[in-house]
Amino acid sequence: MKRARSKRTRRLRAIVRTGGLAAIAALALYANAALAQPQKLTPRAYRLADAAYKAIAAGDLPQAETYVSRALKVQPSNMQLGLLLLDVYLREGKIEEADRQANGLLARYPDDGNVLAQHGFLEQRQQRYEQAIGDFSAALDKGSWNAAQQRNLRLAWADSALMAHEPDQAGKALSPIENDPDVAVQLRVAQLRLRNGDRKGALAAAQLAQANAVTDDDKKSAAALIGFAQQSEPDPRDEQAQKTLQQAYDLLRENKDNDALAAFQKGFELGGGKAGNYADAGYAAKRLGENDEAVKLFEASLDADDHEHAFDDQRRFGYRREVQQLERTWGFVVSLPYQVSAFSYQGTVSVLQPGIEAYWQPPKIGNRNGRLFQFFVRGYGTAYDGSGNVTGLPTLQGSVGARYKPLVDQNLVLSGERLVRLGSLSQNDWLLRFGYSSEAGNDLRVTEPSWRAWQVYAEADYFLHQGRYVLYSQLRYGHTWSIPQISDHLTVYPHVALIFDRDSREQNQTAISIGPGVQFRFWFRESRYSAPASYADLTVQYHIPLTSAARARGVAAQLTLWY
Repeated sequence: MKRARSKRTRRLRAIVRTGGLAAIAALALYANAALAQPQKLTPRAYRLADAAYKAIAAGDLPQAETYVSRALKVQPSNMQLGLLLLDVYLREGKIEEADRQANGLLARYPDDGNVLAQHGFLEQRQQRYEQAIGDFSAALDKGSWNAAQQRNLRLAWADSALMAHEPDQAGKALSPIENDPDVAVQLRVAQLRLRNGDRKGALAAAQLAQANAVTDDDKKSAAALIGFAQQSEPDPRDEQAQKTLQQAYDLLRENKDNDALAAFQKGFELGGGKAGNYADAGYAAKRLGENDEAVKLFEASLDADDHEHAFDDQRRFGYRREVQQLERTWGFVVSLPYQVSAFSYQGTVSVLQPGIEAYWQPPKIGNRNGRLFQFFVRGYGTAYDGSGNVTGLPTLQGSVGARYKPLVDQNLVLSGERLVRLGSLSQNDWLLRFGYSSEAGNDLRVTEPSWRAWQVYAEADYFLHQGRYVLYSQLRYGHTWSIPQISDHLTVYPHVALIFDRDSREQNQTAISIGPGVQFRFWFRESRYSAPASYADLTVQYHIPLTSAARARGVAAQLTLWY
């Protein structure tokens, strides 16, 4: 029953989309016709606009864009030229540019029917149906339209309302034209009546549409609607499940996650729910801090998708990453940084300073929708120093502390720790740390062979007893490639790094360097429901100094195990 209903819903939506595109094409012609008003244009702007039309007719859209842009430089405030440029962008498929143009026109002409209509069609094309509903309704009130244009606007309004699950809005759109025997009108009337449970009325509309259908697509759509209308009444329990799930989405739009989650759960208990529904419920549970429940829902989403095949591999990976992050309560990091610096007066200095950190993330409070709280202990020291300085146990430094990430969408971390003297050359102190990072492309991508990647990290440290402060930041920019010949979990990341640090204890306090680098990373420790939880990477960078500080030059290599 559920599978049949799913197919029916997809076919109904296909009918809506087909009609909407027809209306878009129709109204675009009316908008273009409105542009051909030479009295509104200067002679030069008119010639350029005319050249743009000819370029459109010839299929040379880049040239058309150039002509319209030049015309707008002559008359930058001309609304018709602005609409023409919007039309060219849409023909070229430049949706971002079209979006900016439409929003700009709407800001300048908020009460113009043509602008509202074109903005509505663009919103509809990008599946922002709620916004499109408002645009089409306002366009009808504020525009001067002939009967055919009004009809196309009402069809577009109805399409958006049906896709947004707003039957009341669809009813308002179709009410003045519902007796029109035109096939496009009756197809939508039939869909609306089906949504409202009026099978008899839907059958009559679909049969009228079939009688007036000319194209094969219209005939198939009418036949499909007749078939739906003639089906036996659906299981009331299934109908109730769908209504309950729709109520959950209404509550999500009102930011009522707690009520929405309860509605999702009720809908699932009634036998409803698809892979996307389970995932949306999982995000609601995550926002509420119900991590265990969120994990179960994301896992249910993956199970459901095994049969539905609604997600691509990267989307499935994203849900598995959510499970991995929500399940994490502890981890450790081992690092082996090695630096070789060349000095003109001291020769070569090489230092190896390994460190290890273990952390614990308490249940519940440790991860609340991306707000993280962790306790940690760490130890580090100098294992090798080519200059002959002391190494080993005397240099061993310990610390214990806590850190907090207070923002959901920004990686800002505040931490405080107690430095504990373990070796004779280490110290006791308090360290306050403020860190911020941002990145893109740092995670594994299972559907792409390569992708752009960058990271920026900035940190400020203050040692209370010493009165010492350290500022450090690093920016990396490059491109990541997977190496499937060896493993689909192995990547290489060549990049350029810019490094800055300022240490109040150093003789040359500021050090800045730039240089190339490469990072190899291997991801591991995953399961059916969880994305890889760990990785090992080797990073090598060559630092070219931009200041006189000796530490800003040479080769730096680091081996890291993040578990």
